[in-house]
Amino acid sequence: MVMIRALRDEDVPIVSALSLEAYSAAGHFDANDAYAATVRDVAGRRMHGDLLVAEDDGDVVGAVMLCSAGSEYAEMSLEGEMEFRFLAVDPQRWGQRIGESLVRECEDRVRSLGVHTMVICVIDINTAAHRFYERLGYSRSPERDWQPRPGVNLMAFTSWLG
Repeated sequence: MVMIRALRDEDVPIVSALSLEAYSAAGHFDANDAYAATVRDVAGRRMHGDLLVAEDDGDVVGAVMLCSAGSEYAEMSLEGEMEFRFLAVDPQRWGQRIGESLVRECEDRVRSLGVHTMVICVIDINTAAHRFYERLGYSRSPERDWQPRPGVNLMAFTSWLG
């Protein structure tokens, strides 16, 4: 059974490798891509948000970062919203609802803070992720789409957590 918990010091290298593998398998970059360094830098981002891991039978099989609007890693959240980033699941475990468990835990934590809107942005080429977030109740917010650099188009999704 998958358990969601806070990142521990010993998880950092595991989550770093897992994140790089998951993003590579999804076609987001090659190993020399500049974004790969950002995805791999779990130690650098752990002070800027809540990092959660999914653990199954002692093995870390997924991870996500939850961050507040205006924080170092927030990309699109506005005041009164929160966002999650760097959702990664071991590619060998795709389709087992681990990503959903991580997202739902983020939503529960956000609700407990009295925040009711969660946002995420996803690169336009990742149509599987678009379908995933829509299945979880996220809606497209095209007015919030943006480009961190030319040729990289990020699509916004929002969810009212009421």
